[in-house]
Amino acid sequence: MREIWENPYANALLKIERADKHISDIEQRLSSSQDSYHLSLHFNASTGKQFVLYSLAEKYIRASLALTIGDAIHNLKCALDIAWSDTIQSLSPAGYNPRIKFPVYETRERLESVLQKTTKILPDSSLYRFMVKSVKSYQGGDSDIWAIHQLDIDDKHHLLIPVLNVLSIEGVELEQENGQVDCLTLALTGPIPGWIEVPLGSKLKNYGHATFEVKFRDGIPAEGLEVVPTLRRFSAKTLEIVRILRRMSL
Repeated sequence: MREIWENPYANALLKIERADKHISDIEQRLSSSQDSYHLSLHFNASTGKQFVLYSLAEKYIRASLALTIGDAIHNLKCALDIAWSDTIQSLSPAGYNPRIKFPVYETRERLESVLQKTTKILPDSSLYRFMVKSVKSYQGGDSDIWAIHQLDIDDKHHLLIPVLNVLSIEGVELEQENGQVDCLTLALTGPIPGWIEVPLGSKLKNYGHATFEVKFRDGIPAEGLEVVPTLRRFSAKTLEIVRILRRMSL
């Protein structure tokens, strides 16, 4: 009995599973947010007022997220490369080499040229039509495939540090001097760190739970998009392509 990775396209599917695990890890990291932000009480002696200071421990969570985002992207790109290698070995052995990669190029013309001249795929074949007309793996074609390709390259040179905002902190509990406990929701519309005035003599009883917004930074593919749903879409697109390539080959 063969191991799972010895079956056609199993390696590609395992890479997608690993990417999905990384995406779930990002969600878990954000939901377990107690170490991602900080609340503390401060007294202003000149005004006699007390404040809650909220701040973000950016150097920890953003670095952690960047590493996991890069791992997810890399596994998706590997899944495409592996599936393409399996496909060419099956459908166009004359165009196969051990270092072959899923074709993504700057223009449609370049993609067509490589498919015909390098991987020896005929223009009237279903594989050729699928790659050129459906996958559209070139700049200006499918933006998700182009983003996976470019982000994987970017991650080899610098971390994909995301933009991280705290939208709100719910369930913050303050105990007053008379023993009364107030429950607050901090809607963080201003800059971080920030200050919120609270009754004098208050004590923090519960630090609450933060809701985060994580986006790809400007200047890279997928800029401004929320990281988790975008990675989920990338994964679904990769899985769809792998499944179609497998059906063509088997």
